[in-house]
Amino acid sequence: MKKIFILILFQLCASLSMMAQQERRNFNPEEFRAKLEEFITQKAEFTSTEAQTFFPIFHQMKEEQRNLQKEIFTLKRIPKEATPSEKDYASKIQRICELNIKMAEVQENYYKKLSRAVPAQKVYKAMIAEDIYHRMMLRQFDQRRRNNNHQKK
Repeated sequence: MKKIFILILFQLCASLSMMAQQERRNFNPEEFRAKLEEFITQKAEFTSTEAQTFFPIFHQMKEEQRNLQKEIFTLKRIPKEATPSEKDYASKIQRICELNIKMAEVQENYYKKLSRAVPAQKVYKAMIAEDIYHRMMLRQFDQRRRNNNHQKK
């Protein structure tokens, strides 16, 4: 009985891993970016000139934030071969806090740049639109995942 349970558990883990890889393969960053720009442009009511001014600054901000986030994710991983000490953990926590502060500073600086490039009201609408778009995409991803799970049963 124990062997059957372990075998079923292993098969479940393997199929979940394959589904996650399939979802990643279906993700197209260029398409995501284009749809995000289109959605933000519509919701923030950008003119074509405003959009051409806004998006290079916006994408530059996102790239800096992504780099900081990657470093945070790296710090949150515990190497399997090492046994970190309390001092190591404290150091990681301190660095993560510093990076979170840096991320907030980057966001503040870029929103100031964006507000000089286009009206602040439109920057605000763009911020809200980005949040809405990401929530919509997460819901779609979750729905596809659920549909895939139901089809396999």
